Amino acid sequence: MSTPVQVQSQREALEITMWAQGRQAPPRELLAALKLLGLDGRVLADGSQEAGVGNAYGGDDSGLPVLGPLEPFGSWQSVAATILRKTADSASFNQSLTIFELIRWINFEFQFKTIPFLKGVTSDSRSASISSLSLRLAISVVTELVGGLVTSDTLTGIINSIKKIGQLAVENEGLQEKNTNVHQGVLTVVNGDLRLGRLRTTVQMKYETGKGYQQLNQQITVSRLFGSLDYDMCIRNAETLLKWERQNVDDWANDTSSSPYRPNESPAWDN
Repeated sequence: MSTPVQVQSQREALEITMWAQGRQAPPRELLAALKLLGLDGRVLADGSQEAGVGNAYGGDDSGLPVLGPLEPFGSWQSVAATILRKTADSASFNQSLTIFELIRWINFEFQFKTIPFLKGVTSDSRSASISSLSLRLAISVVTELVGGLVTSDTLTGIINSIKKIGQLAVENEGLQEKNTNVHQGVLTVVNGDLRLGRLRTTVQMKYETGKGYQQLNQQITVSRLFGSLDYDMCIRNAETLLKWERQNVDDWANDTSSSPYRPNESPAWDN
């Protein structure tokens, strides 16, 4: 008879394996009915939509557990970054592209919510009104959602990253009107708790001659996903984690579509 420890080990190994394989795409008949297939039979990327992705990390100086068998990662932050990389890979979600594919974004959300190495995952949202002259309430919503979960330097990094996504949206020319789908990843340490998060929203924009892209008057909803890394589970399954392609935390922060851009300097952020 298997011991409780053996049963737990088997269950965790199976859970991780099933999660890492990702979710099956919907039947092609359903994709066709939803007009998500092109004439060539491939899944469409909606030309009126674009993706803007940014990542930010930070934290306090509180101590984290000994890495033990995970020592080759160098830090718990890089363990977390590797798990987030695997989350994106399992959803076929490429954070460096500006092409928006709905299926991959939905898959990433499902995969994040079910990361086996996270505990206490919570999901909620807030709404705000913005205009071409005022983005202050958008920043206020972000601060309300994550201000109590991150350190002040991490919050500054998140806002800075969001402004980079804003600059990407301004410079990424496309149709007269477009929707910019924003994904903001977060990794932070607070009182020994390593937290992984994601912020998500969509902003409607219109190109005006002589002014470039401006956000329309609209109500946006910012969604939040957050969870804490389960150190013990990571250590128990160190052999599996060490087989995955590693990503240090700096590469995770820089390997996004918005990373090369400077933060947008529009006065609307303060109005």
